[in-house]
Amino acid sequence: MRLIKWTSAIILSLILAITFYSCNKKDTITPLSGTPVTGNGSVDISWTFDKAHSNVNWESKYLDWSSGMLTGRFNNFNFSPKFVFNETDLSLCKINAWVQLSSIDSGEPGRDGVGKCIRSYMGVTYLDSLKTITDPMSDTARFISTSVVKSGTGYVVFGNMRFNRYRAPSGNPDGTHIFKPAVLYLVYNGTEDFDTNGDAITDRYRASFSAKLKFKRSDFMDTNSTVQWVPVPALADQTGNISAANNKTYGVWTTNIADEMSFTFNAQFYKNH
Repeated sequence: MRLIKWTSAIILSLILAITFYSCNKKDTITPLSGTPVTGNGSVDISWTFDKAHSNVNWESKYLDWSSGMLTGRFNNFNFSPKFVFNETDLSLCKINAWVQLSSIDSGEPGRDGVGKCIRSYMGVTYLDSLKTITDPMSDTARFISTSVVKSGTGYVVFGNMRFNRYRAPSGNPDGTHIFKPAVLYLVYNGTEDFDTNGDAITDRYRASFSAKLKFKRSDFMDTNSTVQWVPVPALADQTGNISAANNKTYGVWTTNIADEMSFTFNAQFYKNH
């Protein structure tokens, strides 16, 4: 009987300890995996962004409940201000990336073209009722870093993502950009010295980075906005505008694309020497 009581007491203590630990466990960032690379780990504003050898891809499930994936790329993207990375002093890092939303490309013209559905799902709006002139205020998603920390063989970049805009029924001034905290996972792939003209003399440094950002569209979009608001409606848009009068954000919410999306950046930089 004593053995049973003693065993029960130990089990109860373990349960209480586990419960206490799990309730007080701090949030952690999952370390990045991969093989460490060599290089001096420094890219400053004197380096040139090699857009021709870089890309930004996107991925999302087709329908919220589906395991099938929709994939594509953005054809227009860059860094502004310039990308800065310093492996020995992470406080100097500046990662301010942007993509032009209307440059979204899934390889399907019926989905991607001017006035087509996927642009509206990204919050893109138009200045004319024929939906041929994109409103430039709606056409950029941006990630702005605030701090960088080492994690495994990569880096976790904390910052804010700007995506879509509020409409007046939200209680914010019409057209106010929506900012939300975001996390970018960055991998420094190394720096190499290249011979660019075949004279057997290395004359150009090349640095490579990969990064991934996941976010939920529902954090930036009114999920009741199922009809596009047209700023300058034609007669054919009047009925739709009545339905969309209470939209709190621009763009159209849909589950044809899953809520969660990911943007993957592969960026190259070079500097002659």
